[in-house]
Amino acid sequence: MNTQVEKAGGRPSKGIDRNKVIAHSLRQFARLPGLPDTKKGVRSYQSHVKSDPWLPLLFVVCFVLPTLGGAIFYGLIASDRFVTEAQFAIRPTVGTADKATPDTVGTNAGVIKATVAQETLIAQEYIHSRPLVEAVAAELPIRDWFGRDSIDMFSRFSPEKPVEKFLKYWKRRVDVDVESASGIMSLTVEAFDPDESLAITKAVMADTERMLNDLSMRSRQDALDVSARVLKLAEEREAQANAALNDLRNREGVLDVVKSNTATIKAMSELRDSRTKLAIQLAVLQRDLGPQSRSIIDLKQQIADLDANIAKVRQQLAGTAPTEKRRLSDALTRFEDLEHERENAEKYHRDVQLAYDRARIVAQQQVVALVPIVEPVKAGSSTEPRRILMTSLVTAGAAVLFAAAMFTRRMITS
Repeated sequence: MNTQVEKAGGRPSKGIDRNKVIAHSLRQFARLPGLPDTKKGVRSYQSHVKSDPWLPLLFVVCFVLPTLGGAIFYGLIASDRFVTEAQFAIRPTVGTADKATPDTVGTNAGVIKATVAQETLIAQEYIHSRPLVEAVAAELPIRDWFGRDSIDMFSRFSPEKPVEKFLKYWKRRVDVDVESASGIMSLTVEAFDPDESLAITKAVMADTERMLNDLSMRSRQDALDVSARVLKLAEEREAQANAALNDLRNREGVLDVVKSNTATIKAMSELRDSRTKLAIQLAVLQRDLGPQSRSIIDLKQQIADLDANIAKVRQQLAGTAPTEKRRLSDALTRFEDLEHERENAEKYHRDVQLAYDRARIVAQQQVVALVPIVEPVKAGSSTEPRRILMTSLVTAGAAVLFAAAMFTRRMITS
C-alpha cells in the first residue's frame, strides 16, 4: 500500500488541502497490519447487541426480575420466624434396676435392656414421627399456630390439609441432630411467635421422655407379674413347711424337741451353778462353825436337794425306756429336717419379697430422663429468614442464570 504523500504540482497547496492530505495519510497508516484496533471488541459487542434483541429481554427476565422478586419477598413479605434451641442427653435415672445386680431368685426384675445409644436413636426418629405430632397436637393448637393469616402464604400451613401433609411441614419447622461422640441431642424449633416456639419445644421434650419410659413399661410390667407369681409360690412353700413342722409336733406329742431339750439342759446348768455356790459357802462356814451348827445343817440339806433335782433332770434326759429313746431320736431327726426346710423357705420368701418390691418400685417410676444441657428459652428476636443473605444469594443466582442464558444464546446464534 502506498503511503507517500504526493507533491502538489506547480503551485503550493493551501492549508485546508494539506490538512486533508495529512488526515488521509494518517488513516492509511492506521490501517497497516499488526496494529490492534482497541475499539473492535466494543464495536463487536454493540453490533451484537443491536443485532440480537433477545439479550435485553434475557437480562430483565433472568436477572432483574429474580433479584427484584427476592428483594421484595425477603425484605417485605417473608414472615419472621423465631427459633428455640435446646440441647439434652438421655440418661438412666439414679437407682433404677438397670444398675442392680441380678437377684438370687432368677426374676431379673425391671432390668433395662436398651442402651443409651439405642434410646438416643429412637428419640431422634420419634421427634419426626406421626405419633409425636399427634401427641403435641393434642396438647397445643399447633395447626392453628402455623396456619394464621398473618403468616406469609409461602410459610403458612392450611389447617384443612391431612396429617400426612402436616408431617412434612413439621419436618421443615422442627429439626433434631445428634452428636455421635457424646450422644448430645440438639433440638431446634421454628415458629412465628416466640412463646409458641418455646411451648412446642417443651412439649416435644416431654412427650419424647414419656415415650422412652413407655418403651420399657411392658417389660417392667412383665417382670412385676413374674415376681408376683414367684412370691405367691414362695408363700405357699413357707406355709407348707410350717404346716409339716406343726403336724410333727402334734403327732409326736412334743411341742418342740429341740426347745424342750435346750430348756432341760439349761435347767441342769442352773442347778449345778447353784450347788457350786452352796458348796463354797459350806466350806467357808465349816472353818468357823461346828458340824452341829444350824447354818451348816441347812446348807447341807439344800445341797442334797439340789443333787436330787440334778439326778432327776439327768434321768429325764437319758430316759429309761429304749422305745422312748428311739421315738425321741426319730422325732428329733425329722424335726431337724423340717426345721431346715422351714428356714430355707423363709429365706427364699424374703429374697422373693425383696425382688417383688424392687420390681414394683421400678414399674412405678421413670427409668430414663432427658437431662437438659441447654435449657430452652424464649427467643428475644427473630433469626429467620436471613434477609440480607438470602437476597444476596438470589442476586448471585440470577447473575449466574443470566450468564448461562447469554452463553446459550450465543451458542445457538453462532
